[in-house]
Amino acid sequence: MDVLISGASMAGLSAAYWFARLGHQVTVVERSDGLRPGGAPIDVRGRAIGTAQRMGILARIDDEKVRVLEPAKVLDGTGAQVATLDLRWFANETDEDTEITRDRLNQILLGAIPEGVEFRFRTSIASIADGAAGVDIAFTDGSAGHYDLVVGADGLHSNVRKLAFGPEKDYVRHFGYYVALVDLPNDRAWQRGMLNVPGLTIAVRDAGDGPQGMMLVASSELDYDYRDLDAQRGLIGDFLSRVDAWQVPALRAAFTDPAAKGFYFDSVSQTHMPSWIQGNVAVIGDAGHCAALLSGMGTTLAMVAAEALANTWTEFGGNTTAASPAYHERLRPYVQQCQAFALEGAPIMVPATQQALDERNATFREYAARFAK
Repeated sequence: MDVLISGASMAGLSAAYWFARLGHQVTVVERSDGLRPGGAPIDVRGRAIGTAQRMGILARIDDEKVRVLEPAKVLDGTGAQVATLDLRWFANETDEDTEITRDRLNQILLGAIPEGVEFRFRTSIASIADGAAGVDIAFTDGSAGHYDLVVGADGLHSNVRKLAFGPEKDYVRHFGYYVALVDLPNDRAWQRGMLNVPGLTIAVRDAGDGPQGMMLVASSELDYDYRDLDAQRGLIGDFLSRVDAWQVPALRAAFTDPAAKGFYFDSVSQTHMPSWIQGNVAVIGDAGHCAALLSGMGTTLAMVAAEALANTWTEFGGNTTAASPAYHERLRPYVQQCQAFALEGAPIMVPATQQALDERNATFREYAARFAK
């Protein structure tokens, strides 16, 4: 059967692997001109460990993982060190959990996809006409096609979800934070660490392929165009203007530089949908069940959902109506579990008050003393 996948990142590449492995003809469309670079290091953990093992890529992921050599310094608003942090104290579910750069994982997934999968870059879906005999698709490059299943793996602002399920506002819930990332220039020696003031986290870390700046800030939902990069840089500059200690002025300059590489800004949000299948169209990954960055489970959930969707749809002979109840029964509890993790991650990464910040730092010091023994 013919399967169209929109989006060539972790969810889309994982889905391409599983549908092709199960014998389907797979086409992947991606509006960029190739795999999108950049992004924060991500985790392959929990149930995704088994998925990666069944894909034959677990050893490669382990070889390419980000290696943390020592805990990072935790600083207060003056730049003074108040604690240390090793995310392994909190983030891992098992000893096999692995952190890897987004670019490296995408390349590993791409390399695992069976021959015969067609990739079409610089195009996306313009319209979806779903019916009993399958889905008729018009593409933005003027071409058209007919498919038995369309899979939207095109992120938080999913085009497929909008076309087949309805507007973004019906499903995407702002979680109360915004995140920004940028690759830092090599014209200075960046100090790795994390500075906190209430409601704001500013960090520098080695992202596996060089230094990366990160900002997490508590904020009500903002009205801006998520494609307007200049507006986003202005928002980040305003947020970072609250602090002038440590390396923050240099970080502010890096974030607001139009030539900076690896720039990313978006809301920390979750996607909640009563169903991830509508007719012969399905959504996975952030498009269907974004768990939010603060959960640490987004990539894991994307990989697990891709395997579950391909297996369930194939098990029911491509009958989406029959496959849908089984798929939701198998995946829904795990999605709810992953999304709940964000509630645990938020007070650790972005404490809201000075009291909460002091208590968190005391916890960090306790963990550091315990692991030093």
